[in-house]
Amino acid sequence: MGFVMSLGLVWKVAAGAALLLILGTAATITYFNHTRPPALGLASATARTPAPPPVPGDLLDEVCRRPSVPGNAASTGISGLWVIQPHSAAGYRAHEKFAEVTSPHDAVARTERMSGWLLVGGSDSAPLMVTGCIAVDVRTLHSLDVLPGFDTGDRDKSAQDFLGARSHPYVVFQPYPVALRLNTSSDDVQHVSLAGDLDIGSVARPATFKLDVRLKDGQVTAAGQTTVSVHDYGIEVPEEAGGFVRVNPDIILEVSLILLKP
Repeated sequence: MGFVMSLGLVWKVAAGAALLLILGTAATITYFNHTRPPALGLASATARTPAPPPVPGDLLDEVCRRPSVPGNAASTGISGLWVIQPHSAAGYRAHEKFAEVTSPHDAVARTERMSGWLLVGGSDSAPLMVTGCIAVDVRTLHSLDVLPGFDTGDRDKSAQDFLGARSHPYVVFQPYPVALRLNTSSDDVQHVSLAGDLDIGSVARPATFKLDVRLKDGQVTAAGQTTVSVHDYGIEVPEEAGGFVRVNPDIILEVSLILLKP
């Protein structure tokens, strides 16, 4: 408990220093609104070639070891193994509330250090999510939001401690089998809900990502989010009333995925 309190104190003291450098509530609200990083969106559908096979010994790839699917590369439909490509991204968005400021601030951190795959079965007219595994290295999360006078790198270190990243460096999502309501002949943006087990710090809980999905030029792009309560995972963040900053325990997890058949 003392360790958690010390982390909360670091967060609050740093936030308090930042507030002293922002003059006036109105100016603060305007600043927060103009510097808030946008949500992760769909990657552009540019021509891509599949990334090379995983490097032997890469622990991130070992977390979601790629299954062998004979004839996968030659298949042209939606069915088959789809592998996450470089420039995919994941991260979190946490709502912070500073003392004496009515507008909340979004703490936003992201990383492209992720790996995984999705296995789709069925047919083009009735595709099925068979299984999958997506892993994110939370040790590489870095903040994108800006607060005057505040080194967000300090928050990144605290966030890693909250997540227990030293002993549990990967967050893993494994989707449940489900019918996919997709028109595979369309390259318009479609909407899919994908439920599965979300493992944070070796604690697995159900989570559902609401995704925008586009199938175009032999690739799948998907982007969306889910909201989780840190309490469900035994994670404590500063929530005390009267402190310099309070963090909403309902955290938004965001993803933007690029998938190709290897």
